[in-house]
Amino acid sequence: MKILLVDDEKDFVKILGMAFHVYRPGYTLVAAHNGNDALAAVSKDAPDMVLLDVMLPDMDGFEICQTIRAQSSVPIILLTARDREEDVVRGLELGADDYLTKPFSHRELMARIDALLRRARATAFNGQAGFFCTGDLTVDFARRQAIIRHKRLELTPKEYEVLEHLARNAGQVLTHDALLAKVWGPQYRDEPQYLKTYIYRLRKKIEENPRSPRYIVSHYGTGYRLEQRQPSNGSEDGAYPAVEAALQILPDSECV
Repeated sequence: MKILLVDDEKDFVKILGMAFHVYRPGYTLVAAHNGNDALAAVSKDAPDMVLLDVMLPDMDGFEICQTIRAQSSVPIILLTARDREEDVVRGLELGADDYLTKPFSHRELMARIDALLRRARATAFNGQAGFFCTGDLTVDFARRQAIIRHKRLELTPKEYEVLEHLARNAGQVLTHDALLAKVWGPQYRDEPQYLKTYIYRLRKKIEENPRSPRYIVSHYGTGYRLEQRQPSNGSEDGAYPAVEAALQILPDSECV
């Protein structure tokens, strides 16, 4: 397992390298000390995880995160001394999967890395297969992809996980706690901003009018529900004759 650490503090890199040697000896830590080296390492080394400091000498960590996410679905954890809510939200909106404020314990970092990597590798779907259709939205569980109005959705892995869990429980209200625990892990039950950020991003991609959503509906103070709408070109019994043609839009790949 290869982890790319992007941080200009060489002492911090050295200490974290020792922590990996002790707690995760099977992991390989690759270091980059600036943004340009980080982007080169992502392309060259194909890491399984990126630990990215926000404050770097040549490039803003948020900019690096956005650039990486545009070309790769590799899990990203932002590491920073900034703890303002707007910084957390910005990082998540740009595609980061998690956000850890310095100083932090090495054991907490290892636990978060393990949790993200498990979810990134997960391919089991609780015995469910096929696809889910509601209105113009189709979620293909086998390919981990989705289309809306015959157009493929460009989703990050985390966005897809939120959408999939809503689709597998369509018509039911899923509480904030349940969604956070399912997608991020039980330790995130008290981090509602994570979920709000990803619901906002999904609505921008799915809804014709995100301010008046027809698919992902809010139950204020409780959670969210994915509406079960009659599929386009479908009948009252839920048949969807256009779905086969729609799925041809999606290439054969493992995930979005």
